[in-house]
Amino acid sequence: MKKRNEFRHTHASRAINGGIRHTGGEVAAPPHQAAVPAAHRQRSSNPFARRERTRNDLIFGAEPVRELIAAAPGAVRTLYVKKGGEMRFAAEIDAVREAGAAIVPADAEALARMAGSEARHQGVVALIREYQYAALEDLLAAGRDPLVIVDGVTDPRNLGAIIRSAECAGAGGVIVARDRTVGVTPAAIKASAGAWTHLPIARCGNVAQALELLKRAGYWIVALAPNGATDIYALDAARRLVFVVGSEGAGVRELVRKRADFVARIPMRGRIDSLNVSVAAAVALFEIVRRRAAVPVSSK
Repeated sequence: MKKRNEFRHTHASRAINGGIRHTGGEVAAPPHQAAVPAAHRQRSSNPFARRERTRNDLIFGAEPVRELIAAAPGAVRTLYVKKGGEMRFAAEIDAVREAGAAIVPADAEALARMAGSEARHQGVVALIREYQYAALEDLLAAGRDPLVIVDGVTDPRNLGAIIRSAECAGAGGVIVARDRTVGVTPAAIKASAGAWTHLPIARCGNVAQALELLKRAGYWIVALAPNGATDIYALDAARRLVFVVGSEGAGVRELVRKRADFVARIPMRGRIDSLNVSVAAAVALFEIVRRRAAVPVSSK
């Protein structure tokens, strides 16, 4: 393998099941634990600062709302509670009020309109704030590793599953492309099973430029593709890595292939020649975890 100058790096749930109604926009990032260095946090001193909204992001149902509030009470902008049901949700009301949310009593008909005619709101609906992405520069400055770039994934459930796998594997963060790629929506939150509260998630406007920036910072780019020239098990796990996953149908773009240091495949033993994008990301990440656990990570 070629060598590139690298700087020293460190390795640094609750499932939201049930009702989510997404009518646009994104959701608020959770406050990271105090142990996370400042370079890993949001730039803004208040990541849940209010913004003008033209579209709503709603989570509804007793358990989904409770689990959201338990994970990130500051993510709630307004909590709508059925009149007469305040005592049932007293703990949740106290938590989000302390975090700066408004509490609005509402009748059953209003809640039903928000949740949708076929949904069960169970007496509570949460309007959540816009998600505030981490700064890509902060991820690079901290040397977080490995990273995952999501480019072209349009199903929020796949994005959520990728975030979940990345967090479970101890990845340093996820970078989501701005174009042709779903953002952190309520459906992605549900699929992430709480992982979104623990993992820095950045967004990049130009994937090609982001890849060049990552290379200059000492990362090696690995595009995952079924027909890749390199076996995933042959990668040098001692190096700082970025895995790039592409769209559910077409896979990684040619632009990414040309800029990648390696186009890696996961060997298939069955009759199907490819994996779901989130499963492929999980396999790659946990292979690196396995090998790094067996061999000390190089600091070169």
